[in-house]
Parts: sequence; structure tokens; C-alpha cells
Amino acid sequence: MKKNTLTYILIIAIIAALIVMGNYFIKPRYDKETVNPYSLKIDSIGEIAAQNYCDVTSSTINIRVNEAIAITVDNNNNIYVSGDNKIIIYSPKGEKTNEFATETTATALVMTEKNVLIAAFKNNVEVYSSEGKLIQKWSDLSEHAYITSVAVKNEKIYLADAESALVYVYTLDGKLLKTIGNKVNKEELSSFILPSFYFDVAIGTDSTLWVANTGRHKLVNFNDAGEILYFWGETSSGVDGFCGCCNPSHFAIMNDGSFITAEKGIVRVKKYSENGKFECAIAGPKHFEQGSTGLDIAINSDNEILVLEPLGKKIHVFKLKK
Repeated sequence: MKKNTLTYILIIAIIAALIVMGNYFIKPRYDKETVNPYSLKIDSIGEIAAQNYCDVTSSTINIRVNEAIAITVDNNNNIYVSGDNKIIIYSPKGEKTNEFATETTATALVMTEKNVLIAAFKNNVEVYSSEGKLIQKWSDLSEHAYITSVAVKNEKIYLADAESALVYVYTLDGKLLKTIGNKVNKEELSSFILPSFYFDVAIGTDSTLWVANTGRHKLVNFNDAGEILYFWGETSSGVDGFCGCCNPSHFAIMNDGSFITAEKGIVRVKKYSENGKFECAIAGPKHFEQGSTGLDIAINSDNEILVLEPLGKKIHVFKLKK
């Protein structure tokens, strides 16, 4: 019995030795000088080739704001930034000219055609003169609302509520006119998928509403009735697409109808045609602090692109060359 046991052990040892030797001679051996062809090269993700960049000039404005959230401009190209429970006003050259306190930090800002500042907070709206005088304060929208973006056109205010994944249409004095996004069918693009609290709205040159359906990597265009007119956007880590949980995180519309988008994760600012065709990248990861998010965008009357970088405490100003 003992002899049989030893024989079995010897046979198993010989088989194991043959397997090890076979693996050694048959399988490729990787050392420090050998590149693994199956390794994931994540360092290249997000890199933008030189030929894909726009031809731009750029400058920066340093801001002393610890938790900047939103940016907008008035008709005279003065710059308004919310952060640290106040709104700070800068001249077009970036010189601080004024500031005024708010109870909490505004989560979104927009200027009307008449130079009236609309400041949205988590669950309410306040209206100010361009100098910071409080004109009106709305009643709270909802205890659970979280407004992340505001747009205005033709005496209507559009509020993006990321908590409920809805867009509300109000009059300037706070009367609710319409709600967009409350479709029962979650497969429809008019039902917004928001994995995180990035939910942006803007008004197109034709006065229609554009909404970032971030979980679907789409920008969606609506008419006054809340019906979809058009949409665009592709899911891709390539420079022409959007990827990650929720992009584009922010966007703005140029005077010619083209789009400027900002992304989180792979931090990029890009330009698309009015039909959603990728044209060029304005800025990539190398232009921002690592881990930057919340790149809110404003466009002034000179078609300059202002990108708020909260982490770097900067406003980047980009000007497309003709």
C-alpha cells in the first residue's frame, strides 16, 4: 500500500514538472525590456492630438474664491461669479469691481437681455440688478429641489432641477408655466438620465431650449411645447464624443449657433457646429488642474469663451482666431 502511494506521488510530481517546463518554454516571458501587448494604456485616454485643437488665443483671470460654482456675463461683458456665499463682479479685463453677499452660494447665474441678474440657488431664485441690488425673491420651489442651471429668453426662465431630473419654465415673477422631462417612458430622450448633479440648459439662437441629457451623452433641443426638435451627441472616449457617467457637464451656445461643451472625468472643452459636428478642442487636461470639475461656461458679446475652473481658482478666456 505504501509502495502504491509513493508511486502515485512520483507520477504527480513528474506531471507537474512537465507542465511548469512547458509553460516556461512555450509561453512568452515578460521582463523589463518586453512590452505586454495586452496591457491597458490608460495614460493615452483623453490626450488630444495637436491637429484637433482650435486656433485660439487664451488668457487667465485669477479669482480669490474658494468654492466657485457659476459664471455669467452682462451686456457690457462684465463677469459675475458665484462662490463663498457671495457674487463677485469683475470688469471685462478681470479687475474686481464689486461683490455682494447672498444667504448661500448661488448654484447658477444668468443675465437677462435687460441686464437683470437671475441667481438660482438650490431650491429658490433671486433677482438682482446688475449692481447687486435685490429686486425679487421667489418662494421656495421645493424642499428637495436642486437647481444646477438657469437660462432666460423672452421673459421666460428655465430652471434645471437635478434632484427631480426636470426642467421648469417660469415667468420672470415666479409663475410656473410648464415642466419638461416628466415622461413615463424612461427610454425617451425627453426623460433625463442624471447619474450625478450635472444638468445644464441653454437657449439657442432661435430661442429654443437645449438641455444636456448627461447620462445619455446627448444635447437635446425642445420647442415651446416641450417636444423634441433635434438631438446630437455620441458616446465615445474619442475627442469627438462624450464618455463617463455624465457628460457634457456644462455647455454654452455661441452667437453663430455653435456649441462649446465642457466635460468632467476626461477634462476637455470642445467646439461643435450648430448641427453637433465636432470641430476642434479648445482645451484639454493639460490646461487644467488634475481632477478639475464644474467647468461652467459663459460667452460674451465678443464671442470670447469664459471657462470657470473652481479648483484652479481661475477663469480661462479663449478667443477663436478667424
